[in-house]
Amino acid sequence: MVPAPAPSPDPAGPVNGAGFAATEDSLRAQLLAIDAPAVPPQMTCSEVHGLLRSDERLVAVAVVSGERPVGLVGRLEFLANMARPFWPELFNRKPIAKLMDPAPLVVEWDNRIDQVSDLLLTCKPKAMTDGFIVTRKGRYAGVGSAAQLMRMTSELAALRFERLSQALHQVTEANAAKSKFLANVSHELRTPLNAIIGFSELLQRRLYGPLSDQQVEHIGHIHQSGQLLLTLVDDLLDLAVAESGRDLHEDLVDLGALLAGCVKLLEPRAGANGVHLALDLPDTRIEVVGDEVKLKQVFLNLLTNAVKFTPPGGGVTAGLREGAGGAPAVVIADTGIGISEAEIDHILQPFGQAHDRRAHPNQGAGLGLPLAKALVELHGGSLGIESRLDHGTSVEVSLPAARRHAAEARRTARAS
Repeated sequence: MVPAPAPSPDPAGPVNGAGFAATEDSLRAQLLAIDAPAVPPQMTCSEVHGLLRSDERLVAVAVVSGERPVGLVGRLEFLANMARPFWPELFNRKPIAKLMDPAPLVVEWDNRIDQVSDLLLTCKPKAMTDGFIVTRKGRYAGVGSAAQLMRMTSELAALRFERLSQALHQVTEANAAKSKFLANVSHELRTPLNAIIGFSELLQRRLYGPLSDQQVEHIGHIHQSGQLLLTLVDDLLDLAVAESGRDLHEDLVDLGALLAGCVKLLEPRAGANGVHLALDLPDTRIEVVGDEVKLKQVFLNLLTNAVKFTPPGGGVTAGLREGAGGAPAVVIADTGIGISEAEIDHILQPFGQAHDRRAHPNQGAGLGLPLAKALVELHGGSLGIESRLDHGTSVEVSLPAARRHAAEARRTARAS
């Protein structure tokens, strides 16, 4: 009989009171090795039977030859077979090699716990009941059991959950800090920007005396740049508010009327760009419970983008329809320059812009689409984009059917 070597200290990390490693990396097969005796192949079956009967803690007995494992005797199956009629008479005096499993699951000392689990499930499911052998550099080190493996797997899951929880907490705190920073910076920038815009308007009106044509031109550039920067600051603030998940100011919203109002606001710009702007509304009114100001901002951002990237002679259509289960959907489709499928995810990220030189003269800061997406998701909806280069773009805003049902319930309650 070859005794199993005593486990050496784990170099990867400390072990807690339950015998489990304190870090995920140190949860390895060496912690599964039970200090169990091993027997040579020539030992008789009756001797192994007596060994198992004398120690109920033994889940299996390893069979080794020169410290190298050659087989395994699972406790349950072996005792069950030896209890059958005539089996003791047939096998008591025969070597254990006759009844051992000659191809047991063998795992190395430094295998990770998740690797052991994968090997057990894919290579040797029978090891769930019979156990398996743990070796160190090919030499027998102990026997492992499925119960011990399950405990270690549970420990591994707990460690991973704790690590993920800490990471989520850090990400949440970082995101909150970012949103707070953006909000604070936006508020601080508004005051000087409003002063720049206001004084440039006064200078343009020549309230402080006559100006040369060159001075008027330069003041116009200052005023325009101030307006653009103020728009960027407002978008940053709105994005910070949307990502912070603040409460919506909800009420009944007529989506058709809201969309028609947004189209009306964009008609002068579309006309100046030579773009035909159309409205496609259903015969029935579609109402939802939502934040009208934020939904209006979504539609205006999408319509502005569509008009901006549609060349003269093209068209933009704003449509409203009823989707699956009564969920309302607003679709803004244009015949513009389009965007490649590979860049769709990129433009939905803050400051993400398409790498199309035709779009560069019209590109802003890259916050319009991410802000629209964030505001839609704040309503529990989704924003999807379908586009092909030179074939136009279609953006669909889908809102939950529950918001429409809530609108119907609220209107019924008001009428009663």
